[in-house]
Amino acid sequence: MKLVMFDMDGTLTDDFAIAENCYVLAIEQALGLPGVKTEWETYPHTTSSYCLQEIVRRARGTPPTPAESRAVQQRMIGIMSEVTRRTGRRTREIPGAAEAVRELRRRGYAVAIASGDWEAIARHKFATAGIPYEDLPAAFCEAAVPRTGIMQAARARAAAHHGVPDFERITYVGDAAWDVRACRELGWPFVGVGAGEFARRMPGLGVTHLVSHYLDFGAFLAAVEAAGPPRAAPVRL
Repeated sequence: MKLVMFDMDGTLTDDFAIAENCYVLAIEQALGLPGVKTEWETYPHTTSSYCLQEIVRRARGTPPTPAESRAVQQRMIGIMSEVTRRTGRRTREIPGAAEAVRELRRRGYAVAIASGDWEAIARHKFATAGIPYEDLPAAFCEAAVPRTGIMQAARARAAAHHGVPDFERITYVGDAAWDVRACRELGWPFVGVGAGEFARRMPGLGVTHLVSHYLDFGAFLAAVEAAGPPRAAPVRL
């Protein structure tokens, strides 16, 4: 059995600008910590829980308590809901994403989610975007600190869900440099999803297969089957 594992933000759901702002606002409002650093690629691990720990530790020298983490999550869901009510802006699927998930499953692929978001936030986004997530094996930032750990947890949960010891092939679908690095470290095939600046960066990161959306399912499936692990970036002398 083959496994296709998806990231969420920017890969299945399209709400990065909204979610990023809501994440920052939630921290500021729930914990009273202004001036949050948002250059996410500079953080050693780009997950919601790890970035919150670093933000709070830098501000006051101690990590957030579990109650504070829950407060940030609750406030973030509240802010996102408020934005939707006020402006109509909401989490949407990347075009064709929901149907691509359904079609993969119809064709006998195992499908799993590995996201750096908190589970509560991820499920709110999936429900808002109409992504069929309810019975998909998944792992979120509660499962591990490094992204590779989250991905390995999703792999184990998917294997248990399908009653198999492992998968003959695992392809990860993502949209960011940290997804590429994780797949390079694990040796997993990678398919990039995106356009514009992301698409222009991918060849330099060693990515060979890229789609801008899922509306052409045949092209996406061909990429899933043909992709290899990201090649090592060339060394510049």
